[in-house]
Amino acid sequence: MQNSPRNTTAPHKPRHRASRRDDAVPAGWRRTCPASIPYSTMGHNLLSSPRIAACRALLSDMAMSDKFNRNPEQHDRAMNEVFPVYIERVTLRAVMAHLLVPGTCLSEGRLADAFGASRATVREALVRLEGRGLVRVVAKRGWFIPEQGREEIRATCEARRIIQIGILRLTVPLPPDRAAAGLRHLARQRAAMEDGDISHLSFLLADFHVWLARLLDNPILTENMRSLMARSSLALPRPTPHDARIIHGEYHALVHAMTAGDMARAQKLLLARIESAQVPPACPHAPPSPPDLKTALAPVLRRIKRETAHSSPAPNPYRQPETRV
Repeated sequence: MQNSPRNTTAPHKPRHRASRRDDAVPAGWRRTCPASIPYSTMGHNLLSSPRIAACRALLSDMAMSDKFNRNPEQHDRAMNEVFPVYIERVTLRAVMAHLLVPGTCLSEGRLADAFGASRATVREALVRLEGRGLVRVVAKRGWFIPEQGREEIRATCEARRIIQIGILRLTVPLPPDRAAAGLRHLARQRAAMEDGDISHLSFLLADFHVWLARLLDNPILTENMRSLMARSSLALPRPTPHDARIIHGEYHALVHAMTAGDMARAQKLLLARIESAQVPPACPHAPPSPPDLKTALAPVLRRIKRETAHSSPAPNPYRQPETRV
């Protein structure tokens, strides 16, 4: 009986193959950042990345910062949810610091390069900013920070007047802990004046009104006030050091009036500050040339990094105890 020929064909290979997207991902990267995350973490370990600390510090007044109390294996999902909000908040801070001015083109590619994010993540942040009325999309041109017209300035100041007078009626007199928080905010303004950091000082002067809204522990009201203050920043030129000292003195008097329960004086000071924002500048600034977004955002990112370094990390209940050798 003749033996049958030996089967020399190659063994059957499974039909399933990794997608080209998976083939392009370096070994080891897929374990820490699944392909569902829309931003690149090339060269970053999400579990120890400073991005987590920066997001937690900047979004500490939002429930989103609590997402990082999850098991570390879910930090990538938390970054997926939070990072567009982080980009939105940094951009808002740059507007309030007068680093991004009307007429600036917010290029998706430049923002993606500045934040190390994908265009999809940046686009989500820009859509959020568009909902605040701070960004407009122009067909075939891109995203732009719009000029604030006279009617828009009037409407913004009217909204601020209604909201902030209501805040005074609900918070005066200030309890001791809230008064101490106000004095700390004033101390940060004074430190920025002494350092000559006019951009950070401009942000703090606008953020003071956000702090007033935060007294009511209402996140919706706080975010609305943040949008209104960003709009006001777009309508006004950057304050000079002399103007900043005057505004800082008015804020100092306002906090003391609120602490003492002097509602009439507090309301008078606040209304005077809002009225000054309703008057457009006599010589409107010329449309600026498109700035380099990475350079414009750099001071804000450096400041956030410095604030993150000074803040203590929040305890993580899932952190593994260290073993002594």
